[in-house]
Amino acid sequence: MKLSNIKNKRWVNIIVLSLISLSFSCTDLDEDPELVQILPETLSSVETLEALVTGMYRTVQNEARWSDFYISGFGGDDITTHSGINKLPFREADWRLQTPSSARMERAYQGSYKMIAIANTGINAQDNIITRNEEEEELKDRFLGEAYFMRAFAYLHLTRTYGKVPIQLKVNSLEPLNLASYEEIYELIESDFIKAEALLPDVYPNIAVTGARPSRGAAKAFLARLYMHWAGFPIKNTSKYAMAASKAKEVIDGNYGYELSNSIRNMWTVAGRFSHNEGIYLMVACSEICGIGNRTTGRLGLPKTAGGWSEIFGEIAFYEDMETAAIAEGTMTRFNDSYISEVIPRGNKPLGSDWRNFSDEAHPILRKVAGGDMSEKEVVNSTNTNINRYFMRYADVLLTYAEAAGRSGNITSNAWEALNKVRRRAAGLDPNTPNASIDLTSGNLAELAYIERKWELAGEFERWHDLVRMDRIADAFANRSTDELVDINNPGKSPTAGPNAYYTPIPQTELDRAPQLAN
Repeated sequence: MKLSNIKNKRWVNIIVLSLISLSFSCTDLDEDPELVQILPETLSSVETLEALVTGMYRTVQNEARWSDFYISGFGGDDITTHSGINKLPFREADWRLQTPSSARMERAYQGSYKMIAIANTGINAQDNIITRNEEEEELKDRFLGEAYFMRAFAYLHLTRTYGKVPIQLKVNSLEPLNLASYEEIYELIESDFIKAEALLPDVYPNIAVTGARPSRGAAKAFLARLYMHWAGFPIKNTSKYAMAASKAKEVIDGNYGYELSNSIRNMWTVAGRFSHNEGIYLMVACSEICGIGNRTTGRLGLPKTAGGWSEIFGEIAFYEDMETAAIAEGTMTRFNDSYISEVIPRGNKPLGSDWRNFSDEAHPILRKVAGGDMSEKEVVNSTNTNINRYFMRYADVLLTYAEAAGRSGNITSNAWEALNKVRRRAAGLDPNTPNASIDLTSGNLAELAYIERKWELAGEFERWHDLVRMDRIADAFANRSTDELVDINNPGKSPTAGPNAYYTPIPQTELDRAPQLAN
């Protein structure tokens, strides 16, 4: 796939430089200068900047394809894991019993700083880059916009996962690292997304998949997400709700190419992954071409008796509540697109059509994890699929606008329409055609949109962050089914619902290098 309109004759050189750029060592944020292969002072051409950015996305693929990159998401009331075997790290995240020494907590931390280190190299070098014509100046701006976007994206993922984290903006800085305040982190993220918004194009050129590379609309959308967190726990600056609504509305009104897919189920299939324009920003897996598949989907969402890894299941109470709501509201299409009721048996171990009769861990099967179409052999029988990994979808933007409009008191017909578009599709209807049987025009818009996010984004590792920003962790734990097996029957163990459990601890390996990062 051609990544820019730079001439093809430079492509081989770009690939080579991309591989070099992947050798950044960012496990320790105080980087060893000898390990850095491309220094800002030596980065002086647009060609090298493109190579750097290409390597940055390769790093995103390498890190974001693993489920432990989203380790905090297991705390949400929508997903759980197996009560035994080798799933202890996910169970600890599920019930917020993590300590700095818990396993599988490092990828989100180290992976994010790898992205930041590469982005910093390009950003630090921008004054050294010489452009020879208007075309190269445009390319330079676009690549720098991507670097700012990715640095903000990584810091947003870090703070949503770990809370307070250190800010590192310079390559090879020897200054000691300390935890930044939430305000400092949010202000940096805001600044970077605003710069990305100014530098990125409305539609990324020569990329066939909407959202595969960020555009101006993506920067606006992620600003809206940032403002929603800024307005909620822990800062609770409610003035940011109006800013979230404004930015989300700019995405809706803009000409960025986003629209709701006609089918939720189709988005989580290999065959249908390129048949829609709902992705705001996503990871395109390419196991056959680039060797990197999506390791958050496929067999790991199935029980052992179906040949699965039993890593990610749906939670029972959430499933039951969603089914009840779907029956009452006429949104069974979305419910059936979110869960699989009949799992294809493997070998001589038929499972039947009711997950409650599974012999190993009776849990609902999330279709977004196991794969949208269970007849796709490569989805069921693989843990390295080519299903897209969505960091944000257009449905998220619509619901952010509706909720933020409601919480800021600026309730308009457009805000109701944003909510209703998502509801119509959930009912199997055309999202753009009003329908009195499903549309809402009165009630608490903010809470209706918040609940709609709960059902719409089920199984996408997003629910936990909504619970945190609204400070509703205790309520979610209280609603968990007594049929759950994960730690609920272990003596002396209970879910931790206090603020100290809202964020995953910084890994012990990082604290050993920088003890001052301990909270």
